[in-house]
Amino acid sequence: MDDELGTVSYLSAADIRDIHELIVESNAETTAGVSSSGDLEYAVEHIQAGHFGQVPESLHEKAFQLLRLIAANHPFVDGNKRTALMSTRIFYALNGRRFDYDREIKEILKALATDESSVNEDDVIDYLRAHTEPLAPEYEATINLWLSRIEGTDQLPRDPKHDTGDDERHEPNDYDHESHSEM
Repeated sequence: MDDELGTVSYLSAADIRDIHELIVESNAETTAGVSSSGDLEYAVEHIQAGHFGQVPESLHEKAFQLLRLIAANHPFVDGNKRTALMSTRIFYALNGRRFDYDREIKEILKALATDESSVNEDDVIDYLRAHTEPLAPEYEATINLWLSRIEGTDQLPRDPKHDTGDDERHEPNDYDHESHSEM
């Protein structure tokens, strides 16, 4: 399943702006604002359909492009690396994957933001692949709730191994509190 794509759920530019707003709200030192809505729209379009004959194929290639285009193109006044990281985490979650990054992601984001040409795409994709895993089944209801709020997306397919036959959805409130690197 690692690189096999079925239906892929994408974040919209509005979703990424909302993620950015949450980041700004959580840090008083972060300046709010979009500096280039065109760069944000380009990022969203690129991971879905590609540009100039280049289309990211795998989920990890799409995640890399999302991370790269937000960090490198600076569509926001401030908080681009944090927005890139959180958008990538949510993109993976919407597609049934958990991105469990470590401190190395900070160096990757810094390189993308300051000297994009120094970043080896294959190395970052290998990093993303090594740091993602399927989401635990108890998060299916939460992801389906998110997906239902994003217009035009499908819900995650139910895994028959974990299907209890109970169609009632419960949103878990025991989110993973494991700490990750702070940007």
